[in-house]
Amino acid sequence: MQSTEQCHASQPACFSPRQSLTEDTNEVQNSALKWLNARHLPTPWKIGLLVEEYFNNIHPLRCFAFIHRPSFLQKLDKEISKSSHNNALLHIICALGGQFYALAYSETISPLPSKSVLSAGSEWAKVAQRLILETLDMVTNENLMASVLLHDYAVRMGNFANAFMLSGLITRMAQALQINLEYNTDLLCQNNEYGPSTTAKESRRRLMWSCYVMDSLVGSGVDQLTLVHENDMKIQLPCNERNFTQQIPCFTETLQPGNWLKFIPGEFDTATLLPNMGIMAYFIRHISIRKRVLRYIKHLDDAMVPWDPSSEFAILDKDCRAWYESLPASLQFTPSAIYIRKDSSQLGALCVLHCAHYQTICDLYRLGAPALYKLRAAFDFPPEHQVFLHHLQQVLFDAARTLATIIGEAARHGTRMLADSWLPTITYDSCRIMVYHLTQILDPSLEDTKSIIMETLPLLQSNIHALGVMGNLNGIANTLCSAAETMLDRSGIGSEVIAPNSIPDDPYQSIEGEDPSSESVPGTPIQSAPDYVLNPLSIFRMARKSIPERHAPEKANTSSAPNSARPCSSADANLSPIDRIDYVQTATAAQNEHESSQASLEELQTLFMSDLGWAWQPADTAVGSGIATAGLLPWAGGYPTTQAEPWLPVFPFPQQS
Repeated sequence: MQSTEQCHASQPACFSPRQSLTEDTNEVQNSALKWLNARHLPTPWKIGLLVEEYFNNIHPLRCFAFIHRPSFLQKLDKEISKSSHNNALLHIICALGGQFYALAYSETISPLPSKSVLSAGSEWAKVAQRLILETLDMVTNENLMASVLLHDYAVRMGNFANAFMLSGLITRMAQALQINLEYNTDLLCQNNEYGPSTTAKESRRRLMWSCYVMDSLVGSGVDQLTLVHENDMKIQLPCNERNFTQQIPCFTETLQPGNWLKFIPGEFDTATLLPNMGIMAYFIRHISIRKRVLRYIKHLDDAMVPWDPSSEFAILDKDCRAWYESLPASLQFTPSAIYIRKDSSQLGALCVLHCAHYQTICDLYRLGAPALYKLRAAFDFPPEHQVFLHHLQQVLFDAARTLATIIGEAARHGTRMLADSWLPTITYDSCRIMVYHLTQILDPSLEDTKSIIMETLPLLQSNIHALGVMGNLNGIANTLCSAAETMLDRSGIGSEVIAPNSIPDDPYQSIEGEDPSSESVPGTPIQSAPDYVLNPLSIFRMARKSIPERHAPEKANTSSAPNSARPCSSADANLSPIDRIDYVQTATAAQNEHESSQASLEELQTLFMSDLGWAWQPADTAVGSGIATAGLLPWAGGYPTTQAEPWLPVFPFPQQS
């Protein structure tokens, strides 16, 4: 395969990230970028450029390194002209690579709008999805790889309904292939006459672990949404990149630390297992801990009090710390590790590894900020445990600040280091926690408060900057950037006066303009749904927002027909009750269809934050959260009922005399 420089020399119209800035930008844009939006894949040498961008930027992230790069490139050079038109995997690889190709152009030749970068290769992604759906009865590892990458692409583009549906397809394909089991017991491939090669076996493992991670992040600790379970993962963890690339067979541990597959020879030195594991293996182990943390947070009504040394909280906290302490020096977020990982295109993966840890710490320690998060049956901390409560709040604040530091350091090395589709949500949550602590937890009368605020303000600004640059590679990042800017501006942080509490006196009153009949029925709801225990930015919640026929069963008054509380217009006032219901349902469906078709990424701020007051959750969870005092509303940041834009947090300044 030709290098980028060779391609540029032989094809003047081919854009290279290292082209001279003196070229005519209009001519370059017309000749070199137009093909990124074509329906058909480009010529082989341009495909080579896109594949290179994919392997340098997407492949190292999270658990996407399931393709053996040398084997793929070798096959690409031999067969690219034969079957590229019906290869779903190649199409989605080119779609993802096209975004980074456009980003390189934007950074070195002429700035492009973030929409232009995001839309590069979109037609190829559509082809990839069509090819996958047309061949559902042909379940192959390659089609599963394409589906996993297509799922991440859908999240990147803000198409959460598509991503959610693909997640179900992916888990079923993995189950059909049974890649949750080792192909055979010959892990070292000592008898190559039977079964696939060393590379194929490792690729199968990595693909299954990628499905596990995807399912875990989509499920978010909700049993109903989780399809892949740890007990069914009877394969060893991925090996390090060196062994995978160089096709060196080896043993590694399984998901549980200190364990390995039973059919590993007894005479084998198990002390060599840990060195065989790389960044992907440690990330997978953390995800398994994160699943338990999120499930715990959603079942606090059955949990022990967190200050008990034998509580679930104490066990999970210990496991989080143990995982972090198990990281080898090469995976710690140190200056030397940063530059080593950057040299191998793994700095983005290292950033996500550590961000995932501190994000999980935030999720676990949210017990100390029940007004910031929507918690079912939040604990009441008696006076004798106020010290423990303050400890929770301080750790939560410190974790948010650490997240901002890690993200800021990664951003300093380039936009590509922030390419993971999970990072915008993590960054925004870091902002919310810091603003909450500075405005609601700290005592403004203390001397240290101002210095803490001044130390934290640059971190908030750094997060906002990072969200801004993420907008080139993630559709929702720009919306979250705008929301974070508004939150910081209205908080008064950095000014002489920090805004006081902004929550309404009655946290249960409905949002202005919301139909009162849609409020939760008092008492325990007969039915409930995962929507009301999930982060509004979770894939499931975002997917539900785009479904016109969605309903909220725990809010429905079972004694009346659907939509019966809707005021009748002059057009339906004389209809019979049955006809009126049909009329209302038809009109509502038409309106929902229209609103759904009009939705765009710029409007997501309204979609995922317009119904986040206490009124939208089941009444028992609101009361059970134990919020008797003022504080920020969960996720949205708090708002008065007279506010025109309730999804934006408001921190009103005191009236001046």
